[in-house]
Amino acid sequence: DVSIAEARLAASRAALAAAQGDLMIAREAYKAATGAYPGRLAPLPKAPALPRTMEEAQAVARGTHPLIRQAQHQVTVADLQVDAAQAERTPTIGAGVTLRTNNEDEQSATVGLTMNQTLYAGGRLSALQRRAIAGKDAARASLQQTAVGIIQNVGVAWANLAVAAASIEASDLQIRAAQAAFDGVREEAAAGTRTTLDVLDAEQELLDARNARLQAEAQRYVAVYQVLATMGLLTVEHLQLGIPTYDPEAYYGAVEKAPSHSAQGKKLDRILEKIGN
Repeated sequence: DVSIAEARLAASRAALAAAQGDLMIAREAYKAATGAYPGRLAPLPKAPALPRTMEEAQAVARGTHPLIRQAQHQVTVADLQVDAAQAERTPTIGAGVTLRTNNEDEQSATVGLTMNQTLYAGGRLSALQRRAIAGKDAARASLQQTAVGIIQNVGVAWANLAVAAASIEASDLQIRAAQAAFDGVREEAAAGTRTTLDVLDAEQELLDARNARLQAEAQRYVAVYQVLATMGLLTVEHLQLGIPTYDPEAYYGAVEKAPSHSAQGKKLDRILEKIGN
């Protein structure tokens, strides 16, 4: 029994060294993400709310996921390209009115109507139209494939969330059973019917159960954010983080209204002219 206890002590020390190494790695990852090592960490905030069912989450993903919206815009562009290719083959009609006055103050008016159409282009217009139609079909297929992949990802993330929730429930039952077993073995050891090794075994099972509970809780927390990510809702706005974000419309407005030649730009032009001379 003493040798077995010593062996388990050595194994515990090895596990402690591995855990300390994992802690150092986690600290470095925290610093890389935030710019500073962690101090006294606050408790985890409440996880964001999720839809009640997987089907609701998938429906939200269909309407909000950025990749799906991007693919939808690509389909719109492809449709416009087909329209443009078809317009190349249709005639264009123009009308005009010309007024003339001669030296004798006599006025004349001419009304003109013109029609332009390409009669022969060596198959170029037909090829452009076929290419545009093929591009439209490819864009629609890409949209369908993107949607199927995202819906699948939502289902996988939801399954991981369900597994984590079930693991938490199982770990709670395991902790209660291990605690009862440990208390019983410790009382029996006090009465002389159990050995110290039996107590150590029961205590280790209790510690393993608590560790499994912590890991399951961490997995559930991560799974919640994985579901949000697959839904396309892992954003600053949805999480209400209260930090500034990039606004493309505001940036476009600022650039559009900006002066064409700034003072800094003029200075740079003068420097470049001097270098060129």
